[in-house]
Amino acid sequence: MVLSVRYRANLLEMRSFKRFETELAHLGFSHFQPLAPLRPWVQRYFHLRVATDLPQSIEQTFYPDGGTSLHFYFPTQTLTQTISSDEPKVLFHCGQSRHSHAFLPGIELLTVRFHPGGAFHLLGIELQDILSATSVTAIDATQLQLTGLDQLLSQLAETNQPAQRIALLEHWLLQLSQQQFGAVLSRHKSAMVGLVQANLPKLIQTQASLEDFYRQLPLSRRQFERRFKQEIGLSPAQLLQLNRVKIARNLLSQSPNLSLVQVAFDCGFYDQAHLHQHFVRVTQQTPGQYKKRKMSQISNPRSR
Repeated sequence: MVLSVRYRANLLEMRSFKRFETELAHLGFSHFQPLAPLRPWVQRYFHLRVATDLPQSIEQTFYPDGGTSLHFYFPTQTLTQTISSDEPKVLFHCGQSRHSHAFLPGIELLTVRFHPGGAFHLLGIELQDILSATSVTAIDATQLQLTGLDQLLSQLAETNQPAQRIALLEHWLLQLSQQQFGAVLSRHKSAMVGLVQANLPKLIQTQASLEDFYRQLPLSRRQFERRFKQEIGLSPAQLLQLNRVKIARNLLSQSPNLSLVQVAFDCGFYDQAHLHQHFVRVTQQTPGQYKKRKMSQISNPRSR
């Protein structure tokens, strides 16, 4: 049962990217898969190039799932009044709450979307420290002192081709991964490399039992939770609930005719009331409201 739910969740994830291509077509949306060595940490690259002739900015809502992102904003002719440099602006988004973003006409954006813990392993970013130090969910990534970032920004400014920019990004990320791995080995902590990442697939099973999960670990619950928060910025229970709500959103988007009782069961919630409780906490709307909006979008594709 668990394996079939997991397969369904992965299938829903892939279908969601296809759905985004349609729903975000007005933003010039496209997505790319990372190279195989980066896939344990990088989920996808997203590219947006908003038309310059749109009458106003477009607001889009995003929901948390435990992942983090690097956003590269590229200057365009329509934005030269507000951007003082030819190099892209880069922000690291680490928030785990619902947020909206306004996309300006003419903006070009390239995003590296990390799996939970991916930014820790590739960039060396300890989310717990950042989240405890500031309430800001998006910070200037140049302040993080990431090795090679300044050189990367200069290289990205020299081309306007998305594929070339992604190749430059991947080369930078691969270099960082080699440096991070070497640093861990030099500290004689190789036994701990990837402990959280290796156990994430078991945790995010929608039907997972936290008690069973903790019993399978080589560390105590307290030790693992401390390490988990260091890498991901959330507790295992918080990530599990975010993932269940994510599956629920995908189900309601792709199969809006499903009953809420069935959605709750498929996502691992005890009952519909628990689905309602966690869904509202994450999305700030009820599953019924979300379902109604998605059905409206199906019948009226221009509705967002």
